[in-house]
Amino acid sequence: MEGDPERFDGMLLNVAQQAGSIDGILDCFFGFLHRKTDFFTGAQDEKVCEDMVLKYYKKHWKVGQKKRHEIQEKNRIADEERKAKAEAQRQKDEEEYRKRQEELASKTSTIEEVTDEEAAAIKANKQATAEEGPEKTDGDDEDAKSDDGNKEPPPEGNGGTTDKYTWTQTLGALELFVPVRPGLKAKQIVCDIGSDSLKVGVKGEPMILEGKFHAKIKPDDCMWTLVDNKLIQITIDKFDNMKWWSCVMQGDAVIDTKKIVPDNSKLSDLDGETRMTVEKMMYDQRQKALGKPTSDQEKQHDLLEKFK
Repeated sequence: MEGDPERFDGMLLNVAQQAGSIDGILDCFFGFLHRKTDFFTGAQDEKVCEDMVLKYYKKHWKVGQKKRHEIQEKNRIADEERKAKAEAQRQKDEEEYRKRQEELASKTSTIEEVTDEEAAAIKANKQATAEEGPEKTDGDDEDAKSDDGNKEPPPEGNGGTTDKYTWTQTLGALELFVPVRPGLKAKQIVCDIGSDSLKVGVKGEPMILEGKFHAKIKPDDCMWTLVDNKLIQITIDKFDNMKWWSCVMQGDAVIDTKKIVPDNSKLSDLDGETRMTVEKMMYDQRQKALGKPTSDQEKQHDLLEKFK
């Protein structure tokens, strides 16, 4: 066929839509040849008609098979690249998990047992050090604490990191991120969230986390998900949404909540009364850090001044 092979596509698409199927299209086409041409009536030999039809059928069959093989090859290459990336990521995740486990094991191995005599000597040494402490003045101690405190940056995400999880918080909620062995499925995860307790781990294995929360929460508003088959993300709503938590689980390392600096953009999302309360808390924290009176103490001082 000479010219643009797509020049009849619009008209033929209309025919195909009305015919409804390949069988319908072919029946319609050969019916047209029968009614409007001498393709059937003018032929002296049936074989001539068949050869003509097969000639163009085989032409387009070869083109179609070539395109089919190209698509299959493209899909095969894409599938191999996807599998290679997934394998590389799996190996990377497993290596990170192995290193993290080795670090935890090395920290555990540094704990040494001592005899009763050695323990008594250590205790005596600590007592002797404590007795020498009063040589410093109270002012020096306060200055040292203040200097040390100023050097420490605010906790990242208003949370912290333990050997088992990382966490962040806002006034009303917490986010926990618990690493697990790569390749796990959600159905293998145990995550029981109670009003004052949490249990997290893998079925058939010792629990990773199991204990009491720092304070009460709203279990019905909490949720968890398995991220990339290697990280459990837990969202927790606090029962009291006006207090910062110093830790997530009782007995874990604590953070200095006085150093928390709320994001101003988050304050604008609060209602007027809540925002005033949060700003008062922030002001009082700054005053305490500087050794100055809080807002309530200032009010009491002003009242006393009026009665003088």
